[in-house]
Amino acid sequence: MTPPLPPEPTEDRIIDAIQPIRAHALAVGIHHLFDTGLYASLEKADGATAAQLATAHGFDATRLAAFLKYLRNEGILRQDADLFRLTAKGRELHAFRGWYTMFIGGYAGTFMQLGEALKTGAAPATRDGRKVGIGANEISTTDTIPLASAMARRHLGTVRHVLDLGCGSGQYLVELCKAFPEARGWGVEPSRGGCDAAADNLRRHGLQDRVQLTCAPAQEFVKTPVSSFPADFGVVAFVLQEILGQGGDAAVEQFLRDTFERFPDLHLLALEVDYRLDDPALMHHGLGLAFYNPYYLLHPFTAQRLEPLAFWESLFTRCGLELVVKEPIDRRVDSTGLVVGFLLRRAR
Repeated sequence: MTPPLPPEPTEDRIIDAIQPIRAHALAVGIHHLFDTGLYASLEKADGATAAQLATAHGFDATRLAAFLKYLRNEGILRQDADLFRLTAKGRELHAFRGWYTMFIGGYAGTFMQLGEALKTGAAPATRDGRKVGIGANEISTTDTIPLASAMARRHLGTVRHVLDLGCGSGQYLVELCKAFPEARGWGVEPSRGGCDAAADNLRRHGLQDRVQLTCAPAQEFVKTPVSSFPADFGVVAFVLQEILGQGGDAAVEQFLRDTFERFPDLHLLALEVDYRLDDPALMHHGLGLAFYNPYYLLHPFTAQRLEPLAFWESLFTRCGLELVVKEPIDRRVDSTGLVVGFLLRRAR
């Protein structure tokens, strides 16, 4: 039987079918609005012309005008005569910059490599690790950092030595040192770009004398004697999934054993994402489609491995660790319950 012909590509069907193209272009445009510094300039000024912004940023005036008018047409900017200003919608985007930094700045190139990376034997897709780290840390200020601060205060009372294994831009260290003014910190980050971003971030907050940084993989760092830093609270935020993807279960177990051997009095907060890609209720939740569906997609392509929560609990038990408490992030921010903090210590 001859299959039926597809429907005619009438205007309404075309408009509906190409909405993902519009969304892609807009997400990229918003990222560049932030990343170029144009957003900061427009946020500070009560309007600026394309010529003024081009001069201030060293941009081509004709191309910049087209970019600004594109954003005007999408409702991010408004134009009054020659002046461009952020709309209310545009100003609200400030709080969501991290998502654009991580997904577009960090992973846009990764998405473009999916076809090639699907081939048998292909290398993992690449990503911009610095922007992934910066974006993830920016996102964390709304969810996992408040959880970390609350869990540390609730279960330890105070913190004097905080350790961040895989610190990215150092935002956990910044916020925890603010929450616990007596604390000193140590951040470990494998990428030079991430370390530089963390150093800049610490300087901006006047914490460069309270927090030291080491540019090294966390697995190597915990094998190195550090007798002068008795860490009592630590964070390993979405790092175990990296170690798991690249070295398997044994590598994660060795890393955790080495960590607690080096820091025996440590309470370690391990933050991970429950792997529920086949759960239809969660994957059709608004945040499930907007965030977790592309998040889950990226991981096998970038040598990261997500697992259900029960997998992590079993692994922690095998490492001789006690699960003090398990908590999701604030449901007002994310009602899926997929991001969970495991507070661990050596079994007693």
